[in-house]
Amino acid sequence: MFYRVRDASKVALVHLVAHLKARGYRLLDIQQLTPATAPFGALEIPRREYLARLAEALRQPMTFRGEELRG
Repeated sequence: MFYRVRDASKVALVHLVAHLKARGYRLLDIQQLTPATAPFGALEIPRREYLARLAEALRQPMTFRGEELRG
């Protein structure tokens, strides 16, 4: 990863999380916990819990920009 402006990715992450929360999203899979994501509340969960949360999240109708998305 590269950047032109320091901490721009952190600002983008904060805005993405706010955008998703406003639309009712319950899960954001970041693949792995890093020192950059931990301060924002990221956490590791067991595979079984992740799969249960994922299944629940996929059952919910969601929108990202206004159009409805289905899993």
